[in-house]
Amino acid sequence: MEQKKPRTTSKSTAKKTTPRRTKKQQGDIIFALDIGTRTVVGVLAEKTADGYKLIDMETRAHESRSMTDGQIEDIEAVAAVVKSVKSALERRQLIKLQRVCIAAAGRALRTLRHSCAHDVSSKRVISAGDIREAELEAVRSAEEAFTEENSTSSFYCVGHSVISLTLDGYKVSKPEGHRGNELVTEVIAAFLPAYVVESLCAAVDLAGLETAGLTLEPIAAINAVVPKELRLINIVMCDIGAGTSDVAASRDGSITAYGMATIAGDEMTEALMKQLLVDFNEAERIKTCTEPQTEYTDILFAKHTITAEQVSELIRPAAEELAQTICSEILSANGGAPQAVFLVGGGSKLSGLPELVAKGLGLDASRVAVGSREMIRGITAPKNIQLDTEHATPVGIAITASEGVKYDFTTITLNGRKIRALDTRRLTVFELCTLAGIKPEQLMARSGKSLTYTADGERIVLRGTPSVPAEMSLNGRECSVNSQVRKGDEVVIVPAVPGEDAAALISDQYDLSGMSVIEVNVNGRSLTAGKYILVNGTPTAADAEIENGAVLQHVRLATFGELAAHEGIPAESALLNGSPATAEQLLSDGDVVTSAEETKAGPAADESEGIPIVFNGTPAVFPITNGRQPVFLDILAAFSDDPTGLLAGSSTVMINGRLARLDEVIRPGDDIVIE
Repeated sequence: MEQKKPRTTSKSTAKKTTPRRTKKQQGDIIFALDIGTRTVVGVLAEKTADGYKLIDMETRAHESRSMTDGQIEDIEAVAAVVKSVKSALERRQLIKLQRVCIAAAGRALRTLRHSCAHDVSSKRVISAGDIREAELEAVRSAEEAFTEENSTSSFYCVGHSVISLTLDGYKVSKPEGHRGNELVTEVIAAFLPAYVVESLCAAVDLAGLETAGLTLEPIAAINAVVPKELRLINIVMCDIGAGTSDVAASRDGSITAYGMATIAGDEMTEALMKQLLVDFNEAERIKTCTEPQTEYTDILFAKHTITAEQVSELIRPAAEELAQTICSEILSANGGAPQAVFLVGGGSKLSGLPELVAKGLGLDASRVAVGSREMIRGITAPKNIQLDTEHATPVGIAITASEGVKYDFTTITLNGRKIRALDTRRLTVFELCTLAGIKPEQLMARSGKSLTYTADGERIVLRGTPSVPAEMSLNGRECSVNSQVRKGDEVVIVPAVPGEDAAALISDQYDLSGMSVIEVNVNGRSLTAGKYILVNGTPTAADAEIENGAVLQHVRLATFGELAAHEGIPAESALLNGSPATAEQLLSDGDVVTSAEETKAGPAADESEGIPIVFNGTPAVFPITNGRQPVFLDILAAFSDDPTGLLAGSSTVMINGRLARLDEVIRPGDDIVIE
């Protein structure tokens, strides 16, 4: 009998598992991004004993013109390119990238040269930490001085260089190990508008990265091209990109100036666009073609062939303009022609440009060096990475990130929104609000304005409502505008509510029902009658808002008796429209009132002398002008340029022992009191 063999599992049918490769952490690897006008270049590097080693590099072009002159126009589009660069590097190097160093550029670059003294008298000897502290103090002081001069706009300090160090009045190149009392640090600081920096950081945020450091593009480029040992020579570096041409100057061992021109390689491309009738991408391809000739199709679908010589001729006017602008920026930043010029960046490869720059600066052509791989010093790269002159800035960003004083971001949360500030600043809550666009009146609102007016001689003051003060908390505790904030703090601000101004209508003061303004004739004179309100001498029966300082008076001349009493006419002997009338009879517009004995109203005034009156207890004669009978308002005008103001400030306004009306006729013997 055949014995059964035990069942076995074939190795070929067993499930195979491939070990999953996990990504390593970023650690000390430097990730630098050059977010340029035409491309985004990502660099991975690490510091070595004798310099830097380039690990990997990735370049991606913007799919649209999402940047102009080094400034971001479309944050989302730029973030997408940054994310693709990050992903490519992570995939090849099996690394998880979280932190990145960037550089800023822009057409609004401003610089400030500034000195600051630092007390070192308590130090046994000056240490490297003391020198760094003095440097940071100088940068903070420069930023405060710049902010004071530019208080209407928000700027970030995006880079600086130490120009000189002076110990107790003597210049020293290396104070470390020395003793002294006062160390003066002179720096040149560079500033860009906050929105330029914020847009860069916003693109980095959207790409899932944390901005770990910031510098200025010309600072980065010169750190890669002009090492410290060459800075005794007056050298100017010009990094010509697509949107900007960045300038940095060195002399006497320091970087002494920065500059930025908003003309670069894109101007050449745009010149080809206009002359060849092609779109931007096609013009860029034609410009950068290294072949003797190339074919292209214009926007009218016509095919053409153009030689490299023809391309050079077409862009020559733009190239001459570029050279002229670069020379002007170099002369301005350096204060004159330098001893030598290094041209780097993709634009430095433009045919004939070095000769044009040399001519514009009055230098021998040999003193203007064209960009090359050899210019990027102190870094080694694998053979499979093509490192060239256009990589000066991204390599320089990596170098700058690990040397000297860089700018780390302090991220603070304000009302749920992350606000970035550079750690060079000692921020208060008030300064944080300025960065966030919160206006001072939102923090310290005013109470509502009062309304003051006079009604029938009584001074009335209505108060505005009080403001509701702002509520401020720092990490859950109550704080003030002067409280200092630090990295990671959470600030909550409930804006102040301003008080409402006091307001009132005429109807709030008087019952306007049945009021009207009419005109009557009294003994040949036109007179305003009816039931109305005098507002600063003008009669009205309509409702309106009372203005500050207004003088109101309720007038009742609606009946025949009230008018007769006002005019001092005996009602029993007067006539209304030629007939006798009762005192209660209501007046109508156009009525005529005549006095049977006009002389009873008092002796006629001698117009040559005026009307005798008593004013505040003193006899006086009030003159008659233009033959017109004066009214009470004329008395006020005679004593003040501001009659309504005089009334508003007076507690007593009387005529013959009763409250005076502004339109009341002045008669001989009237006793007037205004106090």
